[in-house]
Amino acid sequence: MAKKSIELTCPHCRQTFSSAEYGTPRPCPHCGDRVGLLSQLDNLLEQWFYPRRWRADLHQPNPYYLLEKLWTANGQGVTLYEGIAPQHANYDVFRNLVTRLVARGVDEGWIELEFPDDPLEENPVYQLKFTDPDRFAKGVEALFPEVDWDEQIEVPTGAAAKGEGSEPREARASAKEPTPIGTGRRARRRR
Repeated sequence: MAKKSIELTCPHCRQTFSSAEYGTPRPCPHCGDRVGLLSQLDNLLEQWFYPRRWRADLHQPNPYYLLEKLWTANGQGVTLYEGIAPQHANYDVFRNLVTRLVARGVDEGWIELEFPDDPLEENPVYQLKFTDPDRFAKGVEALFPEVDWDEQIEVPTGAAAKGEGSEPREARASAKEPTPIGTGRRARRRR
């Protein structure tokens, strides 16, 4: 299926132009400056929302809101927060900082944002792919320097996660199984 042509606005000269080549950085046909992915996403979300602006169940999305929803989907944001357990940042601050890091990654190209073929349909599906996870990890490390990054982080698998909390912490500690993220980091935080 061919991509639908969309009106984009250059953030530099504010001129509009039609393009079916969204989803990759494009030069503006008027001034030649780069129209990055975040600018394109902002234009697409604005055009998606405009005919739906009177719906009470929707609020106007922006690129950072969408990126946050993508990287925190399926509890991944909470899992990352509990795994890292930064001492001086609550979850809201953590989520905001990492969302800005993800946005920078999308703009610089080390995180890939897949645009739908028709971003103006009722429920367009965007996807994030971390093409350079090491760079993302280094970016998160730089955001939270107080965390001991040499400590091993164990993420419980499905069966281990379901069993967590069913036995006392002392019994889990005596067993030679990895400590789930939540209990290990919370105990360290109290010290």
